[in-house]
Amino acid sequence: YKLMKEGKKSSMTYERIQSLESVGFVWAKRRKGQPTWDLKFDELILYKRKHGDCLVPTKYTENPALGRWVSTQRAQYKLMQEGKESTMTRDRVTALEDVGFVWRLQF
Repeated sequence: YKLMKEGKKSSMTYERIQSLESVGFVWAKRRKGQPTWDLKFDELILYKRKHGDCLVPTKYTENPALGRWVSTQRAQYKLMQEGKESTMTRDRVTALEDVGFVWRLQF
């Protein structure tokens, strides 16, 4: 579809587009980084099932990338709250809050 829209060679046809749209197919632009975010979110869900919370340590030895990701989510949320450029979205905030994500850690 994208190639066709750009005037490039594609197996997509106008008939296929019409058929897909007739059954409610929605053409959505893929957001950069979204697949990676979704994978890490799934890992967070698994962490919660195992530990009962979303309090992944920043230096989580079982999955260091998840620990960094959780820390990044908090930093991006803070930027968003301050009105600065951020990769955090309302949908991501809702998804994280729905699973019990804690934005500010109290020690």
